Amino acid sequence: MKRFEKWFWIIPLFVALIVMTGIRLVTDTPNGYKFWERPISQNLIEWIGASIMAYLFQAFMYYLLKRNEKYTDKLNLKRLLIEYLIIVVVGLLFINPCVMIIHHFINDPVDLDDLVIASVIFTLVLIFIYSFYRGSQILDAYIEQRLQNEKVKSIQAETELKYLKAQFRPHFLFNTLNTIYFQIDEQNEAPRRTIEKLSELLRYQLYDVNHSVTVEQEFQFIETYMEVQRLRMKESLKLETFFDPALKPYHIQSLLLLPLVENAFKYVGGDYWIQIDARLEKGNRMTLEVRNSIPANTVNNSKKGIGLENLQRQLELLYAGKHKLQYIKSNGTYVAHMEIELVKKTTIG
Repeated sequence: MKRFEKWFWIIPLFVALIVMTGIRLVTDTPNGYKFWERPISQNLIEWIGASIMAYLFQAFMYYLLKRNEKYTDKLNLKRLLIEYLIIVVVGLLFINPCVMIIHHFINDPVDLDDLVIASVIFTLVLIFIYSFYRGSQILDAYIEQRLQNEKVKSIQAETELKYLKAQFRPHFLFNTLNTIYFQIDEQNEAPRRTIEKLSELLRYQLYDVNHSVTVEQEFQFIETYMEVQRLRMKESLKLETFFDPALKPYHIQSLLLLPLVENAFKYVGGDYWIQIDARLEKGNRMTLEVRNSIPANTVNNSKKGIGLENLQRQLELLYAGKHKLQYIKSNGTYVAHMEIELVKKTTIG
């Protein structure tokens, strides 16, 4: 649409000329009346009136196109018919008063045939112009979506290659942990339990993840991670969690929730508490809110760690236009709030 905006002041002039000429050819020529031989002032008044009408309607059409742009991704036959119905109805309500006003200024009586023919020609021209604009809008959205998909595929392929190259080290660590586990005396339950949990975390990253997982799997991973963190932290840590059971069947990009939880454990301080709340909202939208206490005199540092920067990048690529991420810091509390639109089948990755 933007590429046509520079023609905003020119297109209506041609539309007015086409509509005016079409109406005169249909109404006057069969009766032997040559409208091009009448006084130039009459033709000029008629063309100016038609041009003003075309400018006003083009402004309305631009408004309608901008309003309907958000429905382009979910466009169907019903939606399209409603759009055209609005164009036709408004056009018919608009054209007849304009025709009568123009005829008044050129002292030409108006009959029913004039109104019917003007309505038909004007409506056909409107449908053609709107179809052209709307088609261009849909094509632009399609091309943009294709480019976005190609970009995502390229990044995923690059990430997968890096993952395969880096897989040896965690796999080696996983095997080493198993070896250490069996070397620890069975009476030392605490270190054995810690190694078990670390092994579970590594297993999830190595074997149980294939780009997209259920939210239930992701929650289980988060719970295991929190158990490991609690083993190394003070017993005074107050941890409250709520994972909405309604979220379980939905799918999500693997390891997407970890950075926010990891950040809370990294910077918790002050009253020493963490609250994690994940809920399913309307429109298959998941809201995750991670709160943690921080020391009252913490310096405000807007710079984010690499984990949060990577999270932002993933959301922009995989949930473009379907996510919200914000951070709030006030009164000894740090809040990370994330919203993403989920699906019940594996369409990510």
